[in-house]
Amino acid sequence: MYSFIAGIFILPVIVSGLLLFLPSKAAKILVIFSAVVLSAISVYLFIQVDQPFYFSVPHYINEIVAGADILLLLYFGFVAIRKKSLLVGVMTVLQLGGLLYLLKILPPAESMQFMVDKLSAAMFMLINIISGIIAIYSLRYIEEEDCSSFRKKYFMSIMFWFIAVMNMIVSSDNLEYFFLFFELTTLASFLFIGFRKDQESVGNAITALWMNQIGGLAILVAIFFIHYNGYGEATFSNLLTHGSATGILLPLAFMSIAALIKGAQMPFSKWLLGAMVAPTPVSALLHSSTMVKIAPFIILRLSPVIKDTPVATVIIALTGFVFVAAAVVSLSQDNLKRILAHSTIGLLALMIMMAAIATPVTIIASLVLILFHGISKCMLFLNAGVLERVFHLKQTSDMDKLGEVGPYTSLAVTIGFMSLLLPPFGAFVGKWLSYLTLGAFLQEQRVFGALVIVFVAIGGAVFSLLYFKVMGTLISRTGNNDHIEFEHTGKIYKTIINLLMVMIVLCMVGLPYLLTHLFSPVAADLVGSHIPIVTEGWNYYIGAMKLPMVPLLVAFFLLPVTIVAAMFVQFKKVDRAKEYMCGEKINYSFSSFYFTTDKAAPYFSTVGILFFIALIAVALI
Repeated sequence: MYSFIAGIFILPVIVSGLLLFLPSKAAKILVIFSAVVLSAISVYLFIQVDQPFYFSVPHYINEIVAGADILLLLYFGFVAIRKKSLLVGVMTVLQLGGLLYLLKILPPAESMQFMVDKLSAAMFMLINIISGIIAIYSLRYIEEEDCSSFRKKYFMSIMFWFIAVMNMIVSSDNLEYFFLFFELTTLASFLFIGFRKDQESVGNAITALWMNQIGGLAILVAIFFIHYNGYGEATFSNLLTHGSATGILLPLAFMSIAALIKGAQMPFSKWLLGAMVAPTPVSALLHSSTMVKIAPFIILRLSPVIKDTPVATVIIALTGFVFVAAAVVSLSQDNLKRILAHSTIGLLALMIMMAAIATPVTIIASLVLILFHGISKCMLFLNAGVLERVFHLKQTSDMDKLGEVGPYTSLAVTIGFMSLLLPPFGAFVGKWLSYLTLGAFLQEQRVFGALVIVFVAIGGAVFSLLYFKVMGTLISRTGNNDHIEFEHTGKIYKTIINLLMVMIVLCMVGLPYLLTHLFSPVAADLVGSHIPIVTEGWNYYIGAMKLPMVPLLVAFFLLPVTIVAAMFVQFKKVDRAKEYMCGEKINYSFSSFYFTTDKAAPYFSTVGILFFIALIAVALI
């Protein structure tokens, strides 16, 4: 077991170094081989891990980690001076001062630094399988990037050490180690977003840096309060052990703040929206499988002690607000990647909310959303890259002819949006479970529960409207070309998109198996008790929640017919008119609002800031 875990840590680092020097052909072989091996190891580990597996590293590694922390923060200081960023400079000084103080007062770590349980193993699969797919896709995408040959190798190298860091962060028990890996993901965000080196990219990279540094500072504060209250070493295990102790809410609140910032919850959503200027594989990597999934991971890890606390109440209220706010803002967006980014922020809010409610079924709902959102968003962002490279399209309002010039890409993007919205896809099941459990939550907390349900209902309705409007544009036809001929997008692009569509379909068909053998064991490991999942008649019972199978089966057979009819059936001798325009043949704006929601953004940010203040306040009371 230990050798496989070490392999999943070390192999991506080795590959990262080799990619800087290998010629192009050898690099392609190495990337594909490494992606397959890492995926296979992650699946093997999930199968083999039944009980939490703790392990430590030699004591000198503690010194290396401390040194790496200091060097990383010194680099952030260098960036602050070079880019003349006061915010980065202030955050670096605060982090460096806090770190040096903690290194002085904390005793040497004696406990296990790493823990791999079912949750870690499930995250391994998401990280390595999806990131491996993105890495293979990037082989073609980065070839067309306007930069030097070394910069292209550098991009692929960052991608693999980033995978290594992600594997380490989801298996770190020691919070000092967790801080290092958290800040390394911040470094990766900075390097990825600023990759193109233009003014906008550099500015957005700086924003991502200082915002995520606040999350790192929150982790240091949490470590201080764990030591100050005498809970022993700063580890996730100790936090879970002292769940009912006096003063435990403060470190829990600060760890939650770190999660919410990394999950781009308002007012910190700007850093993730700014990532859209980076090469498209970066968007897929940050949104689908890795970076932002740290947020629900932290809340899931702490869910047994967060449940039913004031900290959980504030998190639920904040994420309910963010879910509806992100949906409203997304309606005025026309850029496909920005639409997907707002959708990610909203769905992350729902994942975090379910994790914070922390009942067995809400934890399963959060896990379902994490997995299926990862696959669907990966396919959507990679298709956005195809649209950008092959069809030179970025705005959804320019895609009304895509069904004719690129029918296969149009079909793939439509399936991607359907997989986030409609039955019988897994994301729909995750949302269905969320709504059902919110109904039970309402019975316990009537006024607050009703408010949360209203937020989630409005946000879900607005996102549904958005997705349907995008799909309506993608499948529209002018009637000028009724001959269907699939486009040629290139071998790598086509293979990757086909693979992701197959994964979506297989996960949809195998959902009962995944619920029983993937999601339920992870949730049971977190809550400490078995979660019954049974089939009775045409109903699927997850705990006390009923999932009717008949509508899912009807949708399973109906959706393919609907897609084929909408995209490939020719209607002759008919007039074509744009939807939503009452048959009037006039140009229209794609956005649902004819005014920008940018003016509302400061108000949304202000509300978000108030929630973060409330999160600390309730922990102090």
